Formats: sequence, C-alpha cells, structure tokens
Amino acid sequence: MAKHRLPRLLTCAALLTTTALAVAAEGRRPVVFVTLPPQAWLVRRLAGDALEVESLLTPGANPHTFEPGARQIKRLAEASLYLTAGFTFEETLTSRAARLNPNLTIVPLDAGITKLGAHAHAHAPGQFCSGHGGDPHIWLSPALFSAMASNAAPALARLLPERHDALQQALRATVEEIAATDLAVRAKLDGLTVRTWVVYHPSWSYFAADYGLSLLVIEKDGKAPPARHLAGVIRQARAAGVRTVFTEPQYDARPAQTLADQLGARLATIDPLHADWPALMRDVAAKLAEGTRVSP
Repeated sequence: MAKHRLPRLLTCAALLTTTALAVAAEGRRPVVFVTLPPQAWLVRRLAGDALEVESLLTPGANPHTFEPGARQIKRLAEASLYLTAGFTFEETLTSRAARLNPNLTIVPLDAGITKLGAHAHAHAPGQFCSGHGGDPHIWLSPALFSAMASNAAPALARLLPERHDALQQALRATVEEIAATDLAVRAKLDGLTVRTWVVYHPSWSYFAADYGLSLLVIEKDGKAPPARHLAGVIRQARAAGVRTVFTEPQYDARPAQTLADQLGARLATIDPLHADWPALMRDVAAKLAEGTRVSP
C-alpha cells in the first residue's frame, strides 16, 4: 500500500510548492478553500492572516443538500488548496474544479479517521478519497477535530514554507485550545442526571459518543419522520425525562416543535456549522446542561 501512496504524496507536495512559489512571486496571499465554517476557523487559527480562507458553506447551510453554483466552482478553481471534510458531494465538486485548474491541490482533512458506520477504510494526507460511507460530522468530536488540524498543518506548511516553524507552533497551540474546550464541555456536562438527548438530525453522534450521551434522532432515513417513528421517539424521550428538544437551522423545525409540544418541553437551536468552533462546542454544552438537568 505504501508503494502506491508515496508518488501521490510527492505529487501533492510538488504541486503545493510550485503554487507557493508562483503566488509569492505575484505578491498575493494564497487562497485556501474549505467546505465548512469550522474548518475555516481551524485554518485561520493555524495560518493567521497569511492566507485568504473561503468556506463553500455558510452557517445555516445544509451540507447534505448543498449544490455549488458556477461562481463558487470558478472561485474554487482559482484557489491554491482545497481542504475537504469528507462529504460525498466533494468528489464531484473537486473533479469539476480540477478540470478548470489541474494545479488545484486537494487534501482531505478526514484522512486516517475511522468514521462511525463506515467500513474499515483509511487514506493518507495527499490522497483524495470520499464517499466510503460513515458519519461525516467528525469536527464535532474534539479528538477528531485535532486530527483534522494535524492533517491541515502539513498542507499549509507546503503552501507557506517560510512559515513552517510558526505553523508547527500554531498547531500545538490549536490542539491545546481544542483540548481546553473539551475539558470545559466535560465540566459543563458533569453531573447531568438526564443523559438522553433529542435532536432532529444525527449530526451529533460523535459528540454524544465522546460525552456519554444517548442520542434520539427525530428524522428517519434523512427524511421527515413518519408518525410511528415520531411516536417512538416521544415515548423514549418521555421515559428518559427529556425537557429540551434540539433542532438545527439547516432543517425544518416543525417536527421538533411537534415533539417538544407533546413532551411539554422547550425547543432549542444548535448550529453544527457555527464558524467559531470553541464557541459552538461550549454553546451546545451550556444548552444541554440547562435543558437536561432535573430540577430539584
């Protein structure tokens, strides 16, 4: 396997080095594209203002139904680097952009990460590989978000060779910040007496697994829930003592509101694409702590 992997890695490094030299000669900042706002936070945390960072999706957008426009594809094709997240649509998108710009370098930030529900498959930084199944919401786990940072740093260092040492320092600081956020979330959730969490979409499976929560998902197979499924969720949520139902701005809030009304619970909104990753994680923890503790 390693024999087949090495040429691709060398090609990736060579393309980034060539691009870096060309961009430096023109006196402009390299443009790096990401798929999601939390990735943009990560790149800015690592590289500061040395890069121009653009996200395909904005907070509130739905990555499962996203379709890029011609303007976005053209802009992506003009970039130096695209750091993917592991969504299936990225394959078609990168193929179209690469036809416009064969020098566009594509690096998957989900490289080497085994996803929930995926078959045994891993790929190395520098090899684009997507669509192998599994839950793509890996940035909602601090440990996996740190892995994404570790995947991003070498690609950014090849694009900014003069900042290699600074990037290594920034990577260490970023991993420490992610770890500190993880500790803050754990402290906030410590002592919850209701550990069942009702959400509309299963974006939060990694978060739930990390923090020992049981997830009840309202939607069924990516669609609005049929009455029988919704009744089952209501029954389980009531038995668990759930007091808050969570929805996301990417989805229709009406099924979640219906469930909340049936339970006599309140409805809260959490956005997995919030651009400030530490704030996103702390906000979710705070709303969980507020909404799932049993009142004395």
